[in-house]
Amino acid sequence: MGTVVVLGYRKGLDRALARRGLDVFHVVAKVKSALEDRPYRLVAGLEDAQEVLRAVLAAELRDVVGVVTTHEEAVFSAELVREHFGVSVGGSPATALRFRDKYLQKTALPETVRRARCRYLAADSSFEEVAGELGTPFIVKPSNGAGSVRTVRVGTEEEFRRYLKENPPLTGASLVAESFMTGREIHADGVWAGGRVRWFSIGGYHESPIAWNSGGVLADQTLSREEHPELFRRAGELLAESLGALGTPDCVFHLEAFDDGQDALVFSECGLRLAGAHVPEVVELTYGINLYEAVAAVALGEPLQPLLEPAGRPASPEQYYGFVYLRRFEGVPLTRADFEQRFPIVELDFPDGDDVRERIYGRVGHAVVAAPDGERLTRLIADLVSSNRFGSTGSGSTGSADA
Repeated sequence: MGTVVVLGYRKGLDRALARRGLDVFHVVAKVKSALEDRPYRLVAGLEDAQEVLRAVLAAELRDVVGVVTTHEEAVFSAELVREHFGVSVGGSPATALRFRDKYLQKTALPETVRRARCRYLAADSSFEEVAGELGTPFIVKPSNGAGSVRTVRVGTEEEFRRYLKENPPLTGASLVAESFMTGREIHADGVWAGGRVRWFSIGGYHESPIAWNSGGVLADQTLSREEHPELFRRAGELLAESLGALGTPDCVFHLEAFDDGQDALVFSECGLRLAGAHVPEVVELTYGINLYEAVAAVALGEPLQPLLEPAGRPASPEQYYGFVYLRRFEGVPLTRADFEQRFPIVELDFPDGDDVRERIYGRVGHAVVAAPDGERLTRLIADLVSSNRFGSTGSGSTGSADA
C-alpha cells in the first residue's frame, strides 16, 4: 500500500490521501483533534528540518512512497525528507530554499522579471542606509516569513527602530527589507509539471494581506478569465518566466504579484506549495478543480490531466466565489444571525459569544460568498468586510449580490 509522510495537517489534503487508501504519517507543530488515534509526531516547528527528519526517522517507517506538505514553513523540511527516502519530484534542498528565502528568490530571477528591490537587514542597519537604497516607505519582514506575519510597512526611523527592537534579527539573513510596490495584489494558483504551467487560476485580494496586522480583514475572490483576458495573459507570461528561472520542480504553486497597470506584472513572491487560507476551496467551487488532489497526484507521480480537465466541467464558471476571514472588533457586537440575515452566504463559520480563539489573520470565523460575475462579487465582499468592521450599518448596502 505504501506510506505518505505529511508535514502539517489540512482537511482537504487528508481527504485526498484517504481516498487513495494510503497509510499516512503526520508530523505537526500543533495537535489537531482529527489526528486522534492516528500516527503522528509533534515537533516544535515545521521549519526545523533537522527536528522534522529526526521525528520521521524515529517512527521507523517502511515503504514511504511520497512526502507532502501544504504549509509554507515546511517546504524545505519536506524536500529534505523526500531526499532521504528517494521520493523527490525533481527538487532539491537548495531549490526549496529558493522558495523560502525572499532575498534568494528575488536574486535568482532574471533581470527581465520586474520585482521589488530586496536586501537583508542586520542589527546595525540604519534607516538612512535602507531608505537611501529602497526609498520610503519600504517593507520589512522575515526572510522566510509566512502569512504576512511580522510584515510591516516602514516610513520613519522611529518605526524602523521599533520593528528591529521587537523583532531583532537573529542572523544576517533572518530579516529582509523590500522596496514598496503599488498596484492591486493578485495571486496565481495552479500546477507546474514537466517544466511548464499545466493550469492556473487568478485571485484578487480585497486589500493587502499585510493590512490584517493593523486591523484589516483578509478577503479574496476568484477572477474571471472572460472579464480579465489581458491579466491572465500577463500572469501566464510571468509564471512561465519566473517559475522556469527558479528551477521549479513539479508542484502545486502559489505566486503573488502586483498589477500596477503596466504591461508586465510585478513579481512579489512564489511558494512551492498550495495556497493557504480558503483559496483552494473557492478555486474548487469556481472551477471544479481540487488542488489538494493535485498535491497528492504530483507527490505520487499520478496523471494530472483527469484532475485538471474534470468530466462535465463547463467551459466558463457559472458562479465566482470568494471568502472573508471574519474578525471580532471592539464595540462591534455581531452574531452569526447578523451575517445570515444580511448576506447570501454559501458557507459561514462565526461563533456567537466572546470566548473565541483568534487565529492567523485575526480570524475567528469565515464566510464564503458567490456571484455570477466579478463586479458583483467584489461589491458583495466589500459590503461583508464593511459589516464585519463597523456592524450592520457599516456599509449601508443591502448585502445583495444583485444590488
